[in-house]
Formats: sequence, structure tokens, C-alpha cells
Amino acid sequence: MNAKKQLRLAELGLLVVTIIWGSGFVAVKSATGSLEPAAIVALRFAIAAVLMCVVFFRRLKKIDKGCIKAGALAGFLYYLAFYLQTLGAKYTTAGKNAFLTAVYVVLVPFLYWIIKNQRPDVYNISAAFLCLIGIGLLSLNADFSINMGDGFSLLGGVGFTAQIVAAAILTQKHDPILLSVTQFGFAALFAAITSLLTEPIPTQFAPDALTYILYLGVFSTMIALLLQTVCQKYVPASKASLILSLESVFGCICGIIFLHEALSERILAGFVLIFGAILLSEVKPAFLRVGFLKKSSIPIQREEKEGSEG
Repeated sequence: MNAKKQLRLAELGLLVVTIIWGSGFVAVKSATGSLEPAAIVALRFAIAAVLMCVVFFRRLKKIDKGCIKAGALAGFLYYLAFYLQTLGAKYTTAGKNAFLTAVYVVLVPFLYWIIKNQRPDVYNISAAFLCLIGIGLLSLNADFSINMGDGFSLLGGVGFTAQIVAAAILTQKHDPILLSVTQFGFAALFAAITSLLTEPIPTQFAPDALTYILYLGVFSTMIALLLQTVCQKYVPASKASLILSLESVFGCICGIIFLHEALSERILAGFVLIFGAILLSEVKPAFLRVGFLKKSSIPIQREEKEGSEG
């Protein structure tokens, strides 16, 4: 297979990942009608962890204490982010849940600034302002209060910010596959404990709920992760981030198609601003580099080489 065809197939694979993730917001929203949030998180990660163990059973013997400790930390952050996101899905629309959770793309550079002393560039700062306005349009009521579901979704985005930065650091020291297995297992464990301590044991639930959970565990978690890992080897980081940023768009589209969610002009404007912030933060458009931003007094950092992202 020539390099160009390989690149196109990898790009298509990443697009499939994005569609799976986007449709996952509908599955989560639908599952909350029958199951409590922590139970959903526990089940989806338990399924993913078991399947990962089956597929990669030959590599499990290489798991050491260091990987287990790293998996426990990453798993806790994963659990926290998905638990908050799922709580948000229970009380808001799938579309708003998708876009508000996606603020992690804008927040990650700022957390790197705190931990690694890597200063955000002008694009990251501009994206943060755009994102803040978009969040306001999406979430603030007339009295400047915020819907509970929107609040949990935002907190989920903060959780994903911490998880992504932690994973980027930990995967430099540990096998990404083994780290995924351990973090999925610990995420399931933490969620199961939360469910047992805080949620009622379900006595009955709709048959569709099992379908949603299986979809989340098999497709949204395991298959999407493996496909992303393989495809990102062949796609430049800047292009991969652009494709993956469409997750929130597909989440919104799936919410409209499958859940018949309505879009007001204000909500649509909020979606556009947040997505614009994601693109600005990830892609750093070339036309801005040669335009007014070059004349700005704010220094523009040199981009990392493509493929250097962890």
C-alpha cells in the first residue's frame, strides 16, 4: 500500500473514531433513563477492560507495579471525568454535553503551563476567550445561573483536561496498551464503588439500556481507542487533532437526529464559538499567522513538529 492511500485510510479511520465518540453522547444520554451515572461508567469500563485483557492477554505479564500505580492515577482521573460527563448528560442535552465537555481542548495548554511551564501561545489565549463566550451563550440563564447538567458537563471537561495531561506524561514511561488496560480497570472499580455507596441498586431497566452500555464499552471505549492509536501513527498531529475535534459536532448532530433535540439561535451561536475556539487552539490557522497576529505585541510560540504530540 502506498503512503498516500495509507494516509487516506488512516484519516478515514480517525473520522470513524470521531463519529463513534459523537454518537456515544446519545448512548450515554439514553442510558441515563434507566441507569444511574456511576453504574453506567462502571459497566462501560468493565466491559472495555475485560475485552482489552482478552485481546492483549500475552502482554499482561509485562504489567509491573509502576504501571499499576500509573493506571490507578490515570484511572481515577478517567473515572472522575466520565462520571461528571455522565452526570451532565442526565440533566442536559446530548449536544450541549458534547460541546461543553470539549472545552478540554482549550484548557489542556493552560494546565501544561502550570505543570511543565510551557506558556500558551496567542492562539490558545484567544481560543480561551472565544470558548468562555460560547459557554456563556450555552449555559447561562437570564439571572446568570447555570443549569446543573451544563455545570457537570463543564466539570467533566476539566476532568478530561487533567486526564489528558496525566496520560501524556505517563505514556512516556509505560506501554500505552498496558496503561489503558489498567486505567480502564481502575476506572471501573472507582465507579463501581461510587455506585454502590451513592446510588440505588436498579431493580429493572429498559432492554435498550444494555445495548447502550455494550455500545459504550465495546465501540466508544475499546474499539475507538485502538483505532485512534493505530491511525494516529500515519496522520500528522495537526491534521489528526482537526479531525478528532469534530467529536462535538457529531455529538450535536446525533442528538438532533436520534433524540430530536432542538437548536435555538443562541445555542447554535454557542456551539459555533466553542467549535471555533477548538479549531483555533488545535489548528492555529496559517492565515492568522501572516496576518494581524504577527503584528501583535503578544509573542507567538513556534509550533512543535508534526507528530510530536504524546
